[in-house]
Amino acid sequence: MDTESGTPARGRRYWAIRTDRENRALLLEELRQGRLRQGWGYDPSQDLRLVQREIANQGAWWERLSENQKEVLPHLRMLADAHDSVQPGDWAIVPNLPEQGLFVIVEVVGNYYYEPLKLSSDSDINGTSSDYGHILPVQILTPNGINKYADPVDAKLRGSLHTPKRMWCLDPYRDSLVQLMDDYKGGVPLLAATSGEARLSNAWGIAWDHAAEALRERLGKELDKRFQAAEWEEPIKIALEGLYPGADIRWVGGPAEKGADVVVQIQNWFGSVPWLVIVQVKNYTARIGADVVTQLRTAYEHYGKDGTVLALVVMTTADEMGADLSREKEKLSTELKIPVEVLLRTKMLKILSDGLMNRRANGGTEDVGSLAL
Repeated sequence: MDTESGTPARGRRYWAIRTDRENRALLLEELRQGRLRQGWGYDPSQDLRLVQREIANQGAWWERLSENQKEVLPHLRMLADAHDSVQPGDWAIVPNLPEQGLFVIVEVVGNYYYEPLKLSSDSDINGTSSDYGHILPVQILTPNGINKYADPVDAKLRGSLHTPKRMWCLDPYRDSLVQLMDDYKGGVPLLAATSGEARLSNAWGIAWDHAAEALRERLGKELDKRFQAAEWEEPIKIALEGLYPGADIRWVGGPAEKGADVVVQIQNWFGSVPWLVIVQVKNYTARIGADVVTQLRTAYEHYGKDGTVLALVVMTTADEMGADLSREKEKLSTELKIPVEVLLRTKMLKILSDGLMNRRANGGTEDVGSLAL
């Protein structure tokens, strides 16, 4: 065993271990005291160490076991000395605790021992006076429990919980269990069931995010082939039309530009002066420097006469912003009391892809088609 982490040298393994749902309150309290108890442990001869001793002696060990001992063979993997068994450091799911439909994850922190629990008249449901003698020392990792229908619970792991066994291996779901623990520690809601509709929506959202990332990567390569220098201004204008339907998107770049390439004019329903977002487009590689700040100031002074400037924006194919630009844009923002944004390549491609997708969704495909996408 790795003495620092408590994880067995063979690597942590993962299990499911059922308890008696008819005595849930009793067994939950025992679990909170660090004792994961299993039933069919009412007779001293059922101590798994005695059963394993007969097996180790080989020969006709089956014939040497009593009927009471044969009842507990499904528990044998609780014993560290048994074949393919639970070891300290392993994790186990305990289904239907703290209540039906939930489960807790525990870590095994010691070796099996046998100590039957004296039962009250209310808890002695089988008339044995004592039971649940098979014990694994554990630490509860998820005290509040996890709902098996919570969105982050893997469907295959959830399906495994229907297995009609007292204990079974969950090694195939290692990654799912590790992620669940990370989610639990990170405060992700896991206690309430998530409806099928909500799980469908979440699945779609995650799949879309992955697809959108691949789309943006491919879009960037295709645009690099087709546009250079000032040619980037046109696709940005078209994409902004998809993001600001109803706004007047003006392409003002060219030899006579006044520090801007695109101006987004938004109707101001609260007054007669329109709102403006001024955009400067820069087809740079690697790093972009502070020279664009002078152009932004020029654009503000020129186009500010036509309306209220809400923001000054640089959209660039550059991957990195120089420290000089970072300082100068903050100075300009403080001076003009408006946001000054620099959108590097990744953000710019997101705006382009989102804008073009919006145009397609709204039926505006003619300009998108002209981009040969």
